[in-house]
Amino acid sequence: MFDLIDESGKDLKSYGYRVKRLDKFGFSQASLSIDTDGKSKALSMDKGDYFILNAPRLYDYGMEASIFIIDKLAKALKNFFKKLAINKCEKVLIVGLGNPDILSDKLGKVVFDNIEINPLKKKNNVFKFCPNIYFSTGIETIDMVGMFVKGMEIDYVILIDSLTTSNIERLGTSFQITTTGMTPGSGVNRFGRRINNKSIGAKCISIGVPFMIFASQLNSQATNDILLAPKDIGENVERAGFIIASAIMEVLR
Repeated sequence: MFDLIDESGKDLKSYGYRVKRLDKFGFSQASLSIDTDGKSKALSMDKGDYFILNAPRLYDYGMEASIFIIDKLAKALKNFFKKLAINKCEKVLIVGLGNPDILSDKLGKVVFDNIEINPLKKKNNVFKFCPNIYFSTGIETIDMVGMFVKGMEIDYVILIDSLTTSNIERLGTSFQITTTGMTPGSGVNRFGRRINNKSIGAKCISIGVPFMIFASQLNSQATNDILLAPKDIGENVERAGFIIASAIMEVLR
């Protein structure tokens, strides 16, 4: 099980994966388009477009680094809008997934809190929702999202959630965007139904950052329990959430 495209264990470069070194902070970005059933089967990844920005030592830098990442993520989102033929004036539902009561899993809630909406605007087209987890509500997230999409005639959905990584140094430092949707709970092996274009009838863009790692990745003798780290994860989740929300708002302005 992997969440980040570059942790699939496959030779992605032979399938069109390209890495670009950025001009500041030692960051890099990469992209991959899985546009055939053959590619999808060979890589064990859903068809769609993938973008990842790797920002090692992000939290050693100040606001300048955050602004730099916001700009890069906003540009990537604009490219995804173009590929999906999304008009920013269409109705969008921004969904913060995860468990807001667990620091490593509350990225979606932090982004939700940082998204600015104007519900009194006559032609408001930006809506946001934070569904919590199935064990708190008894309702599967996909059913709630699907209900809003249908009832409010939502054109596209932006999903945000914490991911898992196999490398502790990547906790909080890799920002991934895809057009393939998300499966609530997949990062902790609690699989719900996948939220994507096919399942809810609306275009989907998913954004995630790894804030969890399996203990077995650190110690081969350990079980697959989730290790919640690092110790300052609260501050890191807040910063990553601010970055993602700012990038989204930059595109929707």
